[in-house]
Amino acid sequence: MSFVTGMQFSCWILTAMLALWFHPAAATDDALAEIQARGTLRVGVKADVPAWGELDKTSGEIVGLEPDLARNLAERLGVDLSLVPVLSAERVSALETRKVDILIATLSVTPERRAQLILVSPAYYESGAGLLARRSAGFKEWSELRNRRICSLRGSFYNRPIAVEYGADIVALYSAEIALAALRDGRCDGFLGDTAVFAVMLQDRDLAERYEMILPALYPTGWAVALRRDARGGRLEAAISQAIVHWHRSGLLGRLEETWGIPRSEFSRRMEVEWRQAVPDSDPEPDRR
Repeated sequence: MSFVTGMQFSCWILTAMLALWFHPAAATDDALAEIQARGTLRVGVKADVPAWGELDKTSGEIVGLEPDLARNLAERLGVDLSLVPVLSAERVSALETRKVDILIATLSVTPERRAQLILVSPAYYESGAGLLARRSAGFKEWSELRNRRICSLRGSFYNRPIAVEYGADIVALYSAEIALAALRDGRCDGFLGDTAVFAVMLQDRDLAERYEMILPALYPTGWAVALRRDARGGRLEAAISQAIVHWHRSGLLGRLEETWGIPRSEFSRRMEVEWRQAVPDSDPEPDRR
């Protein structure tokens, strides 16, 4: 499912958010009140993806762009932050079992996930499916993956379409570290993953000397903050939606890309411009009642 772009999208989202802010009664419970009573926002983030969410071996803390977004959100809600590491295959379960309150964990927007979770609009980032492979492999087209052993991550939405459409033998592993190790050891002919993640990994000169991401991106899709379904239409969804708009309009995402050495994306540039045009006034204070 491709992420919708353009001013029509921005206006639609703005209308939806206004309706949400002024008609919050649809929620079956008040997730925001629960978080504020606890005094801590529990956010599921990745801990195995360089720059997006990884474990700092010196401090023992999870750091990266998405943990920084989680920290900004907790500050806006006036609560402390607890970062909970989640693997791709564990993300939805961690949310549904209430181990975390929300996910900010490279979660792509798909119809199946929309039916299962609340995916807060607008999306905060966008990526596509890419292939990291040895330069010597010489892949030129996705069709060349037929009957080739390709490592990926459990829980990635593009595993099935790549297997069905291109005939790849997908080996779904638990973490990016394990998948990269399998590629390096020759146990896989390629590593299927997010283009935004591979763009960061390939800034490592040693890695870039041997590996490349040359095939065109497939299935460009937005990344969303996710909530449990019982938070639909409530103050928490509204507050997060408002925060995401602020991340775009204020240029925070672009600054965090620079901070974490992530190549500036066309998506973050476009959203910054569009949201400044769509909502030119100052960002209101979050509702902390």
